[in-house]
Amino acid sequence: MTNTDYLLKYRWVMTMNKKQIAVFEKRGYDNAVFATGFSKTKADACVDKIYKLYREQLKIDGWYDVQPTNEEGEPRNFDEDKVNYVDLVKDIDFKDRRSLFFKELNEDEHNFLEKYVVYGKHLLEEGKLDARCVYTKDTDAYRDLCKNIVGQEEMKETLCKLGAVFSYSQKRKMYDINTADIHKVFAFIGPPGTAKTTSARYFARMMSEEGVLSGHRTVYVTGTQLKAKYVGQTASRVHDIFTDNDIIIIDEAYSLVNYNEAAKTDSFSQEALAQLCIEVEEHSYDKLIIFAGYGGDIDEKQNKMKRFLDENPGISSRITFTVNFSSYNADEMLDIFELLASNVNYNIEDGWREILKPFFEDRIHAPNFGNGREARRLLEHAMSVAAQRYIEWEMNHHDFASEGERERAEKKQLTSLTCEDIQEAVREFLYAETVIRGRE
Repeated sequence: MTNTDYLLKYRWVMTMNKKQIAVFEKRGYDNAVFATGFSKTKADACVDKIYKLYREQLKIDGWYDVQPTNEEGEPRNFDEDKVNYVDLVKDIDFKDRRSLFFKELNEDEHNFLEKYVVYGKHLLEEGKLDARCVYTKDTDAYRDLCKNIVGQEEMKETLCKLGAVFSYSQKRKMYDINTADIHKVFAFIGPPGTAKTTSARYFARMMSEEGVLSGHRTVYVTGTQLKAKYVGQTASRVHDIFTDNDIIIIDEAYSLVNYNEAAKTDSFSQEALAQLCIEVEEHSYDKLIIFAGYGGDIDEKQNKMKRFLDENPGISSRITFTVNFSSYNADEMLDIFELLASNVNYNIEDGWREILKPFFEDRIHAPNFGNGREARRLLEHAMSVAAQRYIEWEMNHHDFASEGERERAEKKQLTSLTCEDIQEAVREFLYAETVIRGRE
């Protein structure tokens, strides 16, 4: 079969699956109407309310917090976005009393919801809702990743391969082919400011869209946040984090370890590490666990993830895949600056690249280079310069022929970054570096 034949067949399978989902939803709907006696008008209103609450719950759970966009590059309106019956069936947990369904639905509506999803739950138990095999690059999450993260081609290709691994494994199980479970434990490693945590969020969404995960509840914690306030409470805190969530992203887990040979790791950290090893052991198959932190192609002293994993074989032995992030070059830094400015509706005057390229060519060799964070800091300096320029412009009391002309002029001032703004921002940035680092 040629690549073209495969893609055509794949497209047909995807279309068939969408139709099948519609069939499943119709049967669930008919079952709920029959069981509750709702009129069509009342049932339709109830279904609309259910999906509205479902979208709100997804946002509360942090599922849509990474500047998602539609295919036109515009912010996605999740009040209008389609969430399908299969996703609802997989995500809904009637034991979760924190859910909006328990808070917002009355008794009749809650009864309808239970009857609406019971058919889907039956199909889920029978393994009939996992018939789809979604290509990673066709997920909304992957498209959003590519739009919002510059470069990192190795990382993006790795995530696609990993998505294929788990979809492939799941497909084998559907046909009762003897398949070894794969640990869903990952290390996202790279220099500072290379979008490790943001990429972890996108990857979690990819895995969910591919039907690999059983739920979407997500938590982002640092190593420090794993510790409780009092002795004896840390283990239960770590346990609850894993029990209450389907996706656990742990940033800077190495903050739990004291590498100062003159001092010992405190008892809170030791308790957290011990429980973390237990949870990773118990949940490496049914949860998505991502450790993110500094490592890879950086100074050996700053390679904190390597030191952390070397010190904790119980965790490192459970990490199945490592995703590597690389430092940005000067051209990529220019693209990041442009993307950040575009995201907050700034138009940059022509000629700005010629100003910033030598700046970034110098900065990428600095020992404290922060990659994408440097572009963000520079933009914030530029915004402060533009703000001062706007105040001075406004104080000049311009005369306008009409209110519309005034608004257009103000909007142009508020959304423009000039080359002079950029040059002044560079000067401010370098001065701040001199003050902070204590060097000329």
